[in-house]
Amino acid sequence: MTKLQNLSKKYKDHVELEWQRNISGPEKVWFCIYDPNSERKIRAGIKEFEIYTIQSGHKWTEIDLSPFFEEWLSANEYREEYFSEPEYLLDDLTELKEFLVGKIREKTTDSDEDTVIAVLGIASMFGILRASQIVELIIDKIKISGRLLVFFPGERDKNNYRLLKARDGWNYLAYPIEAEED
Repeated sequence: MTKLQNLSKKYKDHVELEWQRNISGPEKVWFCIYDPNSERKIRAGIKEFEIYTIQSGHKWTEIDLSPFFEEWLSANEYREEYFSEPEYLLDDLTELKEFLVGKIREKTTDSDEDTVIAVLGIASMFGILRASQIVELIIDKIKISGRLLVFFPGERDKNNYRLLKARDGWNYLAYPIEAEED
């Protein structure tokens, strides 16, 4: 069994469990953790996760964050200034956060308490926003009622998550889904 098959099987086992309805937003988050070198394989095999979700009686909504920064920056009136002095870009990311919330809201309008919202491309925000900031935005602003599945290219040590194995991690209440070593 490949690592991807092992990971999707772990996901299948978890999504089939009965969902508690009276838990907090942070407890509704699942992190599907994999080696960053497997990003293409994850994307190629994403349908398997969707199929397992639907077979378990739940709905699937997929959001790829990868194009959102580019869309936001290309429409930003200060883009030329940001290109000439990129350090100013990180001074105030309020507009980017609002843009992300709007894009995610658009894609989750049909979501309910039986929906898995699958987020891909979190690494595309590396160096701009922390993964924890993105997850908190979704929890606080979107107020998901189902489950948030974050495909997380990185590693976990207990409750400490490190995106791309590079950035200092953070502690989180998310449920980790990881492939077991063969």
